[in-house]
Amino acid sequence: MKLKNLQAHTLNRLLRASSSVMVVVSALLAQGTQAQGLDPIKKPLRFHDLTQTDILALPSFELGESDTVAASKPDSGTALTEFIDKALDISPQLQQAQAQLGTAEAGRKVARADLLPSLSLRHATGPEKSRTVGAAADQHTYSQNAIRLTQPVFNATLLNEYSGSRQGETAARYRLQAAQDNVVMSVLRATVDLTTTRLVLDFSNIQLAQLQNILDYLETRVTVGAASPSDLERARTRVLNARQTRIEQQAAYRGASQELARLTGLSPQAIELPDVTRFPAIPAHAAQTQALALAQNPEILALKSDVEAQQSRVKAEMSKYLPVVGLSLERDVSKNVQGTNGPHTDTRALMVINWATSLGGKEWFQAEQARSEMRAREAKLADESQRLTQAIEGDHALLQSAVLRMQTAQQEQASASTVVEAVAEQLRIGRLGSLLDALDASERYFQARQRLAQSIGQNIKAHAQILQRMGQLRDLQP
Repeated sequence: MKLKNLQAHTLNRLLRASSSVMVVVSALLAQGTQAQGLDPIKKPLRFHDLTQTDILALPSFELGESDTVAASKPDSGTALTEFIDKALDISPQLQQAQAQLGTAEAGRKVARADLLPSLSLRHATGPEKSRTVGAAADQHTYSQNAIRLTQPVFNATLLNEYSGSRQGETAARYRLQAAQDNVVMSVLRATVDLTTTRLVLDFSNIQLAQLQNILDYLETRVTVGAASPSDLERARTRVLNARQTRIEQQAAYRGASQELARLTGLSPQAIELPDVTRFPAIPAHAAQTQALALAQNPEILALKSDVEAQQSRVKAEMSKYLPVVGLSLERDVSKNVQGTNGPHTDTRALMVINWATSLGGKEWFQAEQARSEMRAREAKLADESQRLTQAIEGDHALLQSAVLRMQTAQQEQASASTVVEAVAEQLRIGRLGSLLDALDASERYFQARQRLAQSIGQNIKAHAQILQRMGQLRDLQP
């Protein structure tokens, strides 16, 4: 009679231990079945397909805590565009680019001012002593007032310097756009990483719960002598390993949260899941992407403007061999000039031609120096263009691999979920078939879902990286 009561008690414990696993597995299988019906080529898999919601809670916890799930599902979360808007306001990188643009604008205005009229005023007064032959020295106070209004008519050097300053300002504007794209990409990458680590953390919690239920089952079986202690310790090892995995995921989640907070200054309680279907479309072929990138990439355009600015610099140096033509309106009022006399006024309207050159070839060597700098900039432009072309090839390959990985991970998840369901059913009826199969099923299911979440994140980041190289990532900005 005691043995029968003990067996009945043991069976009740096994049923209670397996009930939680059945609930978890049922929810996961429902998600897996829905995700399996998607065509990843026509419609890329989204984070929504894993969570069945567009809002993801971001709970706070200490490392090693067992409960990392939010108490309630939030109704709203911070959108990606809000993160981008905030990051653009506080980014030190963007502030540096804006300051450099201000410097370039001021330089262009300085060059432009050299082409406009200039006004000069001069007043001179002081004692003067005049002496002529056969006459006594005349001591008096000399005074003169002069005014000049000059206007350059032809000055090739100033014109080319002004043209170069305009190109320099254009390059600074493109670099500001590139800095904005870098900020947007950093925020997007941080948001995707945070989402991925948060989901994988949930998967690790589910894995730990599954293995813990298997351990509880074996502890009960060992109590009645129906299982060996070695099987119990084997299961305990898997549970401890799952706990280590969860701690690692908690650390990764915390690091991703801190990175997003560093970029945006925000620590939200929930976020809207990033969705690649909301991004601008990209060309299907790498050749089309490369053509668009070479024509629109802000960093390439900035380098092209640098080359054009240096070409203007070369012309400015060579134009120093040309004369300078200008107009000058002058008025001089002098008193006691070369003796004691009354005020004397001179008014002039002049055309002034100046020409000067260095006999040592200074202008030529300065032009050669500018040409060398121009060749260096052209070489840098060619190098960056080649790097951009090669990077786009890699991005397309990464994007294609992400799609294929998602497809494979979906199939792997469906297969692993079938095994997990079978194990849960065996736990429910108290007859576990193979311990190793049961332990491996939980780990393989976790790994399949982890790879699936990472593939979705990789797909989003690869898509965004291609948009950045084409100069279209700023379309994501609010």
